[in-house]
Amino acid sequence: MASSNSSVTALGGFHPIPDVKNNKHVQELGKFAVAEFNKKHHEAAALVFVEVVEAQSQVVAGTNYRLLIKALKAGYVRHYTALVYEKPWEDVKTLTSFESVFP
Repeated sequence: MASSNSSVTALGGFHPIPDVKNNKHVQELGKFAVAEFNKKHHEAAALVFVEVVEAQSQVVAGTNYRLLIKALKAGYVRHYTALVYEKPWEDVKTLTSFESVFP
């Protein structure tokens, strides 16, 4: 008999990470994403990491992390979404995407 529990997420999908503000690993992934973005985009006003405000994870052959990041650009608060792939047992961490979120 199938369960109709609405809190169950589909297998292979993204799952929310609770208490991201106190999760050191998630905050480090956010710092990594901003640093990688700054390396690839040599803009006059580099982004300054503030915090990850939301995060989700997806287990694949490693873990994908979807992050909502708060950062400063030219002194103004901006929000960005980032996708970071991590495979710690092979020392792999890659920024897959990084995009501005417009209000």
